[in-house]
Amino acid sequence: MHGPTWRRNPTRKAAARRHVVHAPVRNNQKSKMIRLLLVLIIFSCKAESQKIESGETEVLQKTEVKTKMQISSRVDTTNIEVKEVLELYENYINSQPDSIYDNPYWNSEEKARFKDFDFSRINIFNGISSSQLFKIYTPFVLSIEPKSEKYQIRVLYSNSATEPPYVGSKVWCIHKLNATREKGVWRLENLLVEETKNWIKSQAGFIEYVFPREHQFNAERANKAMLFCDEIVRRFNPEFNGSFSFYLANGVDGMGELENFDYIFSGVTTGKAKEGMILSGKGDEFYPHEFIHKLLPVNKNRGHVIEEGLATFLGTKEDTDEYLSMMQKLAKDFNKKESYTLENILNNQAEWNGYPVAYPGGALICEVIHELKGDMGINKLARGKANGYDEIISLTQDILQLDENDVIQLIVKKLKEFE
Repeated sequence: MHGPTWRRNPTRKAAARRHVVHAPVRNNQKSKMIRLLLVLIIFSCKAESQKIESGETEVLQKTEVKTKMQISSRVDTTNIEVKEVLELYENYINSQPDSIYDNPYWNSEEKARFKDFDFSRINIFNGISSSQLFKIYTPFVLSIEPKSEKYQIRVLYSNSATEPPYVGSKVWCIHKLNATREKGVWRLENLLVEETKNWIKSQAGFIEYVFPREHQFNAERANKAMLFCDEIVRRFNPEFNGSFSFYLANGVDGMGELENFDYIFSGVTTGKAKEGMILSGKGDEFYPHEFIHKLLPVNKNRGHVIEEGLATFLGTKEDTDEYLSMMQKLAKDFNKKESYTLENILNNQAEWNGYPVAYPGGALICEVIHELKGDMGINKLARGKANGYDEIISLTQDILQLDENDVIQLIVKKLKEFE
């Protein structure tokens, strides 16, 4: 694999050495991760020296690192079932919950049905290990209450920050899970089924819409969605024969409830495609960006920038104003901000400036390829290996049959068209 031309060019080499601050992954997740890591550095010594106060319990992780839980006086620990549910949650957070494996504390039905069975996992950890998170975001059990034949546990994750900028992420989330009986033993469970059991369902092609009774279903928008999806499948994935559910929640907090949160700061967004479903807080039946994530052929080597770039180019571009605004911001930052080198953009390492750089950055590559090679080029991009700058440039060279320097010039020229 050939390295980028500008690494061998003195002028470009200097640009490539500009200061790098990581940009966010999907609605500033990565920037939040870095903010959290800074918090961990500042508060780790303090966290390690804190004594266990009245009401705290300790559970030993497999890694021999103790996670401390604080418990509200509202939690009746004299109740045998409540105590069992408390122990269940303690065991879970000490069982490497940031990892996907056959976790013994989660119910078997959801583990069999979903690869990433804990719908709250991505939002809570955001690429951060559980041991890192729990060093500063202390789990505080707010309540454990009976709910039919189940129990529902709510846990606050907060830190001790009192000064900006860290106080802005003082509350990471309020986690909420059900505990259900499985063969006489308590096991954890997602809230989605229970939260939506009284919602209405409406089918549109291979999309099953699921929405609250107060939502006014827009058949026209659903029909537009069906036509859009059929067209994308025809052009880019004719082998597609799947289906998915589309949950229309009331705002971002309503969407958070479907992912097991009473409150969510980490990973908050208006839409997600996951586990055979789309979750949306926009209240709109037509969400082309998220549709793309469900319709393109599966490719574990596609990489985040190209994954989001394809969704932006093929989906978000349906709203021309939104698309142009994003591309114009990228063009402006490319000219004025030191960290916005092409390499940093395609590595998703440009500093955060109010928008996820991966989206327009990946769309920029789609623009160049589609202009010269049309849908055939986009199909090759979607199916190729494109993790980071080197692979993206190499794949683009292969698709366009051009040398590296010409590819880079085309990309920069295209970006300047958005100024």
